[in-house]
Amino acid sequence: MAIRTIFSMAQDCARGERLGWQEFVRDYAGIARALLTHYFSTLEPEMDEHVIAVFRRAAAHSGSWFVGLKFSNEREFMMAFHDLVLAYGREQERVPAPPITLDQVRTLVKDLTLLERELLWLIIKGYDGARVAAIMMNAAATVEAVQRIADERLGSHHANNRQAGDPALIALAPGAAPGHPVISIAVLMSLAEQAKTDKCASLKTFNNLVNGQISWRERELAEEHMNDCFYCINRFTTFQEMVRFRKDVPPLSEPRVEAILAQIPIVARKPSGALSRLFTGR
Repeated sequence: MAIRTIFSMAQDCARGERLGWQEFVRDYAGIARALLTHYFSTLEPEMDEHVIAVFRRAAAHSGSWFVGLKFSNEREFMMAFHDLVLAYGREQERVPAPPITLDQVRTLVKDLTLLERELLWLIIKGYDGARVAAIMMNAAATVEAVQRIADERLGSHHANNRQAGDPALIALAPGAAPGHPVISIAVLMSLAEQAKTDKCASLKTFNNLVNGQISWRERELAEEHMNDCFYCINRFTTFQEMVRFRKDVPPLSEPRVEAILAQIPIVARKPSGALSRLFTGR
């Protein structure tokens, strides 16, 4: 029996073949639910329908999302899936997000190291200390220290800006209003994505950093840039976040997979030699 890989799955999905879609839904529906629940909690009442809608979007136009993908490994595929889910969630979000800028957050990370900035970014994203430690594979004590910094700085901003009537920084403060921290980080992530430059690190670099397969000089150059780049801080922490989700979120049972597949318009494509080259760029 041939060994199934992420490339096999993606090629099958692009062709509209059922086996690929079974694997895709089985392994990624739980991750879609986890992302939507965390970042767009107002969608919770109809979460089952929203998860299905994500896969419908991937299947739309004869699976054009898959046909247009290029990736070198499963982690890069996971990042593309993350972007698909968040794009959908942003369109469906029902509560207006308060205005906020990266400059306002920059004051919160002043004088922090790159690691501390990454940990703080995840804390602002709404993860607790234990989850941040698991995502970044870091010592809980380090995360607790950053959590204290976050509490102090966010609490200070909350007090100062409550008097000034600034809803943006108030929304970042823990416990400000139900759902606001999640809504605010969705806005911040979108702003960070728009800050990309030609100097930003690639997903390959992120993968090498996580695996330790990078020279000291390459690491130094990458981290020097990442330290002041919210795009890279956001993408690297998201990269780590997705790796953690893939490890922790269990696959769907066969009956649940079939229930979702029954509501996805899967259209078979004619075989094309070009499809086998799309995912790796070969």
